[in-house]
Amino acid sequence: MTIKLTLAQVLSQPVVPYAFLISFSSLIGFFFYCIKAGFAKTDKQTSWILTLASSFVCTFVSIPHFYMFWKSGWDMNRLSTDSPWHTAIACFFISYLVLDLSLGSLYYRNRITVLTGWIHHPLYIGILFWLLRWRSASFFTANCLLELPTLILALGSMKEKLRCDILFAFTFFMLRLVFHACMIVALKKSHRLEILWLVAVAVFPLHIYWFYGIITQLVKKYSSCIHWFKSSTSSSATDQVVKKSKYAFLDRIYAI
Repeated sequence: MTIKLTLAQVLSQPVVPYAFLISFSSLIGFFFYCIKAGFAKTDKQTSWILTLASSFVCTFVSIPHFYMFWKSGWDMNRLSTDSPWHTAIACFFISYLVLDLSLGSLYYRNRITVLTGWIHHPLYIGILFWLLRWRSASFFTANCLLELPTLILALGSMKEKLRCDILFAFTFFMLRLVFHACMIVALKKSHRLEILWLVAVAVFPLHIYWFYGIITQLVKKYSSCIHWFKSSTSSSATDQVVKKSKYAFLDRIYAI
């Protein structure tokens, strides 16, 4: 039987201070480097710097763990363990959440919303510390692949040429809805943390809400294009509308 750690015991693990130190320093360094190097020229781009870094790291770190979990036939024992590596990844994401609120309050305050910032971030910080206390950080590491849609959106927000709304919508549907729903069933059936499936259930409606916003924007985007093609408007008017639609699409998906 796994013994639940106290918060003090979690923080006293040798890997924790090093993980926080490296995470905070690397994320802060990347943030100011992107600003100084001119990679982020607008308020919108600045707001996506930390998210780009976090989603990139989380996505690629999770791939081998997700693969092994899938190959094992969804063996929940793989999502019920802890190690210095899994603990470090959890600390990295906690660092991102803290910095997104703290640096965001200084550099892009108008882009931090109540739901997706001041409620979402503290909530996930609490969930991660809860997993660390129950020595189940491997659950987070394997499920970090759910950050792939965020990575796609972050890349498109930083550089317009990399924007792919359909790919974002597809990965969001497959990971945040289909996989998430299947995970809820699997967690309820066999994970040692009996209430973990309820945590997954609590998050699921937010994903549904976001996906509704994604589909709504997609429909508006492509129906507008079809309408203007049919009405044979001037090419300049069409270009203006399409450009506006591209920049407007999903700009506020995480600000609903």
